[in-house]
Amino acid sequence: MNNLLQFLFTTLIDFVILILMLRVFSAYWVSVNNQIHRSVILMTDSILRPLRGSINNKTFIYLIVALCLLIKFFALWVMTQFSCIVAPNLLQLIGLSVGSLIHFVLNILFFAIIAHAIFSWILSNQHNSFSDFIRQLVVPILYPIQKRLPYPAGMDFSPFIAIVVIQSIKLIIPLYEFTNNVVCINLNQIL
Repeated sequence: MNNLLQFLFTTLIDFVILILMLRVFSAYWVSVNNQIHRSVILMTDSILRPLRGSINNKTFIYLIVALCLLIKFFALWVMTQFSCIVAPNLLQLIGLSVGSLIHFVLNILFFAIIAHAIFSWILSNQHNSFSDFIRQLVVPILYPIQKRLPYPAGMDFSPFIAIVVIQSIKLIIPLYEFTNNVVCINLNQIL
């Protein structure tokens, strides 16, 4: 029963952070006419309305990222209080929440690039709201790579290179360096 509650809690937290981070990315890269973008705005407005006030858009984006970090921090704190024999201290929790949020964002980009590659193979000339949303999320990441790469035989290797770079960044981030002296039964499931 404890594993089920932990799974449901982390799923809820991850969904909220996913929607908030999609709001951040789509604010910069996605057309306001896209239906998925409008849905993301509708889902996040109830959470973000009290924070909006008279803040300009750039500060509002930073506020959303800070809110995601705060949600991740408190979720990790709650999870470690119930699952760890020796819980992390405040600095470890801050490091874990920053590192796990960066990992989470990199996972979003990783799966978006894979979805974009699959859509470009299957639905090359068809457009719908979801494929356009994914394409508009991924193009700003792939375009700098595409500018520097030749197209051998019409093949675009930029998604492959972007995935390698994303996975390399995930390996460089020292997520488990913050778990010294932390004794948890299922630390991998918490992070």
